[in-house]
Amino acid sequence: MSGESGIISPGGGVLPAAAARRRGLDARGLRHAVAGGQLVRVSRGAYVDAQSWAGADARGRHLLRMAAAATRLDLPVFSHHSAAAAHRLPVLGSWPEKVHVTAPCATGGRSQLDVVRHCTADVVATADVAGLVVTNLARTVVDLARTQSMSCGLVAADAALHSGAVVLADLLAEADQVHSPRGARRMRRVLAHASPHAESPGESFGRARFLELGVAQPELQHEVVVGRRRYRVDYWWPQLGLVGEFDGRLKYLVDGLADDRRALEDRVWAEKRREDDLRAAGLRVIRFVWADWLDESTLVPKLVAVGLLPSRRSAGAVLGYAAR
Repeated sequence: MSGESGIISPGGGVLPAAAARRRGLDARGLRHAVAGGQLVRVSRGAYVDAQSWAGADARGRHLLRMAAAATRLDLPVFSHHSAAAAHRLPVLGSWPEKVHVTAPCATGGRSQLDVVRHCTADVVATADVAGLVVTNLARTVVDLARTQSMSCGLVAADAALHSGAVVLADLLAEADQVHSPRGARRMRRVLAHASPHAESPGESFGRARFLELGVAQPELQHEVVVGRRRYRVDYWWPQLGLVGEFDGRLKYLVDGLADDRRALEDRVWAEKRREDDLRAAGLRVIRFVWADWLDESTLVPKLVAVGLLPSRRSAGAVLGYAAR
C-alpha cells in the first residue's frame, strides 16, 4: 500500500480486520482495498500491504501467515515447518500455505482451514523469534525428523548443527523428551547420521538418498592435497578413491556471477582445473545435481558405474522406484 492510503505502510506488518475497523475501514472497505491491489488477504481476518507481500520470498510469506495467525490464536506456539521458517532452517519442497502450531492435548481444539494443530503431552521448549513464540531449534529439528521424510529430517538436522546454534547432544536430549512413538525410529536414524559438516541442503539430501539406497556414507568436506593446491570435496569415499561433488544449480552460477561474464568464466575454469587436478592425482570424480536426488532412474546407474552400488541393483532399484 502506498503511504498515501494510511492503511499499512510498506513493511508495516499484519493488519487484523478488527484493527482496520478501528481505523474506520469496514469489511466493504477491506474488500475494495484487496480488489484494488493495495492489500492482500493472507488468512481469515488478516491483511498485509501488497508491496510487502510481493517483495517477500516463500519463506517470508509463510512468516507473514504466522504473524496473521498470531493475531487471532490464543498464545500460539508455532512448530514444525513454521518454526523452521522462523529459525531459517531449510526444508525440502515448498513452504506450506498452512501454519503449524503445537498445543497440549488437554486444551482440546482442532486444525482449522489455515492452521495445522499438533497436540502433545510433552513439555515443549520454546523460543521467541521476531516476536513469535516457536518451538526452540532442537525441538523443531526433532519434530521434523519425526513427522517428515528421512531426507527432510536430515536436511534440517545438518543445517542446525552446521549453524553452531546447537550440538548433537542438544538434539539427542530433546529427542529424549518426546514420549510419542510416532516417527521415533526415523527420528533416531536421522540423529544417528546428522553432521555439522554438510554445507548445503543439497549435500544433506544426497546423504539421505545414499542411506535409503544402502550406499556407504562418505566423509564430508575432506581435504585433498594435489601438489601445492588443497581442495575440499563434498563427498569422499577413501576405499574407492572416489570424490563426489554436488553442483546444485552449478556452483559458478551463484552470487550474481551469471550476470558477470568474466567472473563466470573464471569460476568455470577454476572448476575445470579442480576436477582435472583431482583426476591427475589418480582420483575418480562423480558429479551430482538436484535431478539425481529426485530420480532414482538417473541416480542408481551413476552409483553403479562407480562401484557404490552392485550392478544387480540398477534394474531392480529403478523398477522399484517406478512401482512406487
